[in-house]
Formats: sequence, structure tokens, C-alpha cells
Amino acid sequence: MAEAGRPVTPRPVSPRPVTRRFGPVNWLGVASLVRREIKREWRFFGVAILGPALQASLFAAVFTLAAGEAVPTLGGIGFFDFLAPGLVMAAIMQRAFECTAYTLMFDKLEAAIEDLLSAPMTPAEILAGWIASAFAITGGVGLTVALAMALFGLDWPAHPLLALWFVACAMLLFAAAGVIAAIVSEKWDGLSGKETFVLLPLIFLSGAFFPLEAVPDGAWRAAFQANPILYLIDGFRFAMIGRSSVDPATAASVALVAAIAMTAAAHALFRSGYKIKP
Repeated sequence: MAEAGRPVTPRPVSPRPVTRRFGPVNWLGVASLVRREIKREWRFFGVAILGPALQASLFAAVFTLAAGEAVPTLGGIGFFDFLAPGLVMAAIMQRAFECTAYTLMFDKLEAAIEDLLSAPMTPAEILAGWIASAFAITGGVGLTVALAMALFGLDWPAHPLLALWFVACAMLLFAAAGVIAAIVSEKWDGLSGKETFVLLPLIFLSGAFFPLEAVPDGAWRAAFQANPILYLIDGFRFAMIGRSSVDPATAASVALVAAIAMTAAAHALFRSGYKIKP
């Protein structure tokens, strides 16, 4: 009991916990997710960054030595000048797909996805974090591959801004495709099968190694023209060397529409919780 006449000091009252407000977008959460993904990729720098440059260099050496100038290309340009842009874009596409697909698949199988889903982030913010990290990582891959091709004689882009347009569309399209592939896959072998038997054939049969004019008219050419990757690679080739099989404006439009559609599909599937939420 307090002594008579002595004032009693009131006990401090703990502040009532309140929900933290992040504003319309949880930028802190998005930035943290991007930082985590970049750190994860940095541990495997040799495979993630330098590996595609070595692979593209081997492709360039083998195809150039085997074909030389005997292969007909666009307007009589050298075979390497035709081939190099396709190698750069193919490396960008494959790595953008792997960035999101591998991280989501790992988190699914290790049950780490539950921690991410419980964070105060919307599906759109989580997807934005994955795609932004894929942009950062794949940008490094594209730069190293382009530098490797420069050693073989690849020149500065004829249209730099247009080149960035097609690179950005390719990153967005394949990063979103990686999210979809990881969501619908049950195990690693299922994801690997989608990359091996779906992604790589679409890239190889998209004009990366041969011009569209080499495909016979009719059903085969129509099938090739239905592949959106054709427009990404051919548009990027125009941005690099000023030659293409498809109208650049058409290629730029198809690339944008395909990237937006794939991103919307990835967001809808991830938001539904299909094969993610218990």
C-alpha cells in the first residue's frame, strides 16, 4: 500500500497494437523479396550468369564453323550477324523462365511459400517482386551474353531503344510463364519436362537459327508465325542489325500483347491459390 499523503504513480499503459499501414503498395515487401531472390541467385553466379554466356559462345563457334557463309540469311548478311541476336534473346528467355520457376518450385516443395503468403503482401505485389528480380538477374545474363557475342563481332544495336523494348517484353513474358509452370508442376521432374519439351523447342523453332523465309509456305509457315517467340527474336534481330523477316511494328505489338496476356494469366492463377494454398 502507498503511504498516506504520498501520490501514487500510475502504471504505464502499453500502447494498443495497431495494423501497420504500407500504403497502396507494400514497397518494403516488394524490395525485400527482390533482394532475397538476387542473393539466392548470387550464390550460383557461375551457373546463373556466366553459364549462358559460355553456352552461347559454344553455339556461335559450332554453328559458324559448321555453316560458315553457306547458309542463306536476310539480304545476304553474314551468318554470325544473323545468329548472334537469336542467341542473346534465347539466353534471356530461358533464364527469365528459370528465375521465377525455380524459386517458386523450391518454395512450394520446402513449404516456404506459406511464409510468403502470410506476409502483408497482395498476390500482385509478390508477383511483381518475382518479376522484378527476374529482370535484374536476366539483365545481367543478357549483358554477359552480348559481351561474349561482341568478342565474335556483334556490333552495337542499330536501334537501342527498340532492342530494350523486345528484351523487356521477353523478360516479362517468360518470367510470368515460369510462375505458371511452377504452379502447375507437382515436382521438379514435371517442371524440367516443361522446360525441356515445351520451352526449348519453341525457342529453337522460332527463327533463332534460321530465317522465316527458309520455312516452306503453307501449314508449316503458318505454325511458325503463330509462335510469339518468333516476333520477339525477329524484332530483336531488327533492333540489332536492321534486318528482319517480320514488320518491326507488328513484332513489337505482338511481343507486348503476349507479355501482358501471360502476366495476367500468371496473376490470376497465383491469386486463385491453385496447388499453392492448402
